[in-house]
Amino acid sequence: MKDKKMLFIFSFITIVLILSLTLDIKDIEKLSGLFSSEKEMSEVESQSKKEEKQSAQGDENIHIKKNGNSIYLKANLDTINPITSLSWLDKNTLRFNYTFEDENIENIIYDYSTKEEKIEAKFNIKGIIWEWAKANKDGIIYSNDGFNGLFYMDNKEKETKISKNQEWYSISPDGKKVIVNGVPNDKGDRNERFIYDLEKNKYELANYIPDIDYVYSYIAATWSPDSTHIVSQEPGNNSRINIIDANKGIEKKINIDNNILTLPTWSEDGKKLTFLIQSNEYKDYVINDLEIQYFLSDKIGIYDVKTKKIKIIDLKDKLTTSRVHWSRDNEKIIVETTKAENAQKLLEDDWTQIKAKIEYINIKTKKRKEVLDSGIDMTDDYPVHQITPIKLFSNNILLFMDSNKDIRSINITKIDKKDIISKEIGYLYSYSEYKDSIYMISDEGIYISDDNLKIKELINFQEEYGENTLNVDAKISPDYKKIVLYVQYDIDSDDKTFIEIKKIK
Repeated sequence: MKDKKMLFIFSFITIVLILSLTLDIKDIEKLSGLFSSEKEMSEVESQSKKEEKQSAQGDENIHIKKNGNSIYLKANLDTINPITSLSWLDKNTLRFNYTFEDENIENIIYDYSTKEEKIEAKFNIKGIIWEWAKANKDGIIYSNDGFNGLFYMDNKEKETKISKNQEWYSISPDGKKVIVNGVPNDKGDRNERFIYDLEKNKYELANYIPDIDYVYSYIAATWSPDSTHIVSQEPGNNSRINIIDANKGIEKKINIDNNILTLPTWSEDGKKLTFLIQSNEYKDYVINDLEIQYFLSDKIGIYDVKTKKIKIIDLKDKLTTSRVHWSRDNEKIIVETTKAENAQKLLEDDWTQIKAKIEYINIKTKKRKEVLDSGIDMTDDYPVHQITPIKLFSNNILLFMDSNKDIRSINITKIDKKDIISKEIGYLYSYSEYKDSIYMISDEGIYISDDNLKIKELINFQEEYGENTLNVDAKISPDYKKIVLYVQYDIDSDDKTFIEIKKIK
């Protein structure tokens, strides 16, 4: 037995010596690493399969692709309709929908988690969607055509029909309630105004809200930003504004000596409301705009939701020519005014142009200050304002449009300073403020302005995605660390629609 063992060892040594003489060093290294290489290959293949599985995320319609700091969500089908809505649910979750056309049109609404890099089909809706919006924590409200039925669907895809049909509806900012002018689904065929509580599945009649059509729905019921109150007007009854508690009904009926009360505007915190007051002596001072009538007003009313009291700011020898714009700190307002004698010349003497001013008003002290020269041009029989205020941000930074400049330009100034910064950025779509910066999204790109009024370009859409870009819809995440871009191309382009999520530098 011992001799056989020695013979085996001797034979093995002999084979190794022969191999060492016939193989070069590289061959020996390959041979010695055979088993470890197979193990590494197995691990690579396993990782590759894992990545493929992660990219598919269990959905056959969309695949995920990573490239550098960007994540792309792309459709696997060629026949796809544009996205109807794109929004951030929170700083890490994006919601969007794709419409797939086959024998039966199907809308799938997806949630994508940037943290987990995972996509999930949340809602499956048959038929065309007119529009949909986030409601409460997990659900959505949607309508197939805007008028024949309103639906609520929660995260379990349980569909609840809110109305049989509707003239219009308005969802509260917190997504917990919806005002509907239509036929409730739980009774009869009579048109009602009602408030539906999504969390309680409860209808409350609200026929104190006027029964008007879709065109005038914006004055019938406007939610406060904090979702606690509603302001309502009635066409043909311009002497009254109703303040409505969303849970209790009418809180206060505002009537000031039967004067005309118009254009109620909530402060950003929802705690105050401005409205214009036109005294009887100016009842004929009306400018017809393309969409509404401007009742040139000599006073501004301010309603306090907490105290239920009204403060009135008298403009004295001046009249307003535009709606009120609130500051972000809810303590100041911006409004355009002109002298009463100028307005009279405009209305009676066939004047086509008058001078106006942009005024800055402190609502606590009632102190007023003229900050910009403006004017009104009536050449085309409707008012063209030279200066159109857009937003009064923190640090008294005013964003505005100037009709004397290119309409694709934006203008920024600081109250109490004469410097005005103008820059062509394209048609402005949206704007927001984060810390000391103002973010602006236009049809051409994304821009940022700092406290020193310097405007910097973050993304140029054509440079980023090519000249055949048809449209780019961009939304910034709530923490301002990421941006999602939905990129559409011309129908003749070889490029396909996609969503890109990238970090803001």
